[in-house]
Amino acid sequence: MLICKAFRFKLRPTPSQEQMFRQYAGAYRWVWNEMLHERKETYRATGKSLSMYAQMRRLTELKQQPETAWLNDVHSQVLQEPIKNLHRAFINFFEQRARYPKFKSKRRGLGSFTFPQSVKVEGSRVWLPKIGWVRFRKSREVEGTIKRATIRHKVSGWYLSLLCEIEIPTPEPIPPTDNTTVGVDLGLTEFAVLSTGERIPNPRHLRKLERKLAHAQRAKSRKRKGSRRYRKSAHKVARLHERVANARADFLHKLSSWLIAENQGIMAEDLSVKGLARTRLAKSVHDAGWGEFLRQLAYKAEWTGKTFHRIDRFFPSSKLHMACGTLNDLSLSDRVFACQGCGVLIDRDLNAALNIKHRGLVELSPVGQPGVHARGLDVRPATVGCPG
Repeated sequence: MLICKAFRFKLRPTPSQEQMFRQYAGAYRWVWNEMLHERKETYRATGKSLSMYAQMRRLTELKQQPETAWLNDVHSQVLQEPIKNLHRAFINFFEQRARYPKFKSKRRGLGSFTFPQSVKVEGSRVWLPKIGWVRFRKSREVEGTIKRATIRHKVSGWYLSLLCEIEIPTPEPIPPTDNTTVGVDLGLTEFAVLSTGERIPNPRHLRKLERKLAHAQRAKSRKRKGSRRYRKSAHKVARLHERVANARADFLHKLSSWLIAENQGIMAEDLSVKGLARTRLAKSVHDAGWGEFLRQLAYKAEWTGKTFHRIDRFFPSSKLHMACGTLNDLSLSDRVFACQGCGVLIDRDLNAALNIKHRGLVELSPVGQPGVHARGLDVRPATVGCPG
């Protein structure tokens, strides 16, 4: 089984190497903007768009012109990457997976550039074509075959991302059982409540630093735009945002890895994160990072042979009593579930997590046994008010 895995390290370039990084990132940005401009102008004049290969030939012509001869100082494959990425961006736009491509601005950061091949790692050094050996902080061993390397600038420095192809033994899928499966109910009060009764507190990474961010942004707004103090204030704001992003990524990776390691099956709701992000809870939804968490669970389960399943988002997991199956009226403010059928009191989120677990086992049960879970027992008795 072949998988693609990314390894990211912080680079330690010399001043001359950092200058070359800036030159390469600037050339990448210039080629993207130039080719996007040509595509728009050609379409406006002829009603047809330029192909990727026509723009490759145009790049060769630009290298031969005196005013753009500086492009020859940059590795040829690095200059071809923005043309390929622009072509892919237009495909995504026409297939309604992304927005219309935009011009890249230096004000939004120095950017990145990519080497599609000829990159090798030796100890704590990486070989980049036409740049040479660059030192980096090696925090782990690089596995597999390096397929491409991306150099990206962040406010804290330059980073190296290596995309490696690794061959791992194909895991034998083991059907999840009731004892080895966990239901996960995601929320904002608690990040997650498991069907086992465990509660994962919501760390609220952005909320914790909101006061510092507000203070830094107010200080930035008082500076004259473009001045040295303005750039210094902007750097401070960007560092705070990067700190929030790093803390969130660390939390999500640790939690998803723990869930995959401890359980054979993980059941969760297929949440519409984009829809929830259009409500008054948008900031809290984005801060939680539900979409990224579910994405991590999906690929980590595939790598390890575990089962990750999303149940239908319209399944009433919160309103349905997990024991008697009665469908109850429930508002968002009700944190305790009081069943109108049997009168049992249960925590709202725990009831939802149990329903998610049982519903997932039903959907994964063998054909012909729609109401039986993996242990061969009825998931819940069929009563009036139970959907289906």
